[in-house]
Amino acid sequence: MVAALLLVLTAVTLTGPFGEASATAIEVDGELSVTVQVAVDPAFGAGYVVVHVLNPEGQETIPLGRSAAGGYGGTFRIAPANRAVVFEAGRADDFSVSETVSLVDLGVDRDLLQITFSPESAGAESRELVWLVVAAVAVAGLGVLGWAVRPRSKSSHALVDTDGRAAVVDEAD
Repeated sequence: MVAALLLVLTAVTLTGPFGEASATAIEVDGELSVTVQVAVDPAFGAGYVVVHVLNPEGQETIPLGRSAAGGYGGTFRIAPANRAVVFEAGRADDFSVSETVSLVDLGVDRDLLQITFSPESAGAESRELVWLVVAAVAVAGLGVLGWAVRPRSKSSHALVDTDGRAAVVDEAD
């Protein structure tokens, strides 16, 4: 009863021929076994329903089977990271895709997913990076300052006409 209530509270309602969608996950051998469910309006007459799981290398497309009147579901395994998913339903003459949602949006427990960014761990690294940038800017500033105040020789250039030909003469002080 509590698990069913939890699924209802974490279900996402999608647009188009799609209705409520949800996901649960369990850890298996260092990976996540994710089960997704999505409702598809029976009036759409879907011939197939798949879920596209997006990842940095591209996407995986997993076919979903009919689980109840208008409902489809399936299970797949992934690395324990919050992935974006898109549902697709199609028939012979048309297809429709849902908006993109994350596994967390669908109800997967955040504690099962790897943290890819932690504000606490980023603080020390960020400070080191800031000091490195400050040092680089200071060195560049000193270089520009040295160039700007360097002694310059005063020279003048004169155009002299000798025997019908022009010549440039550099008269340095």
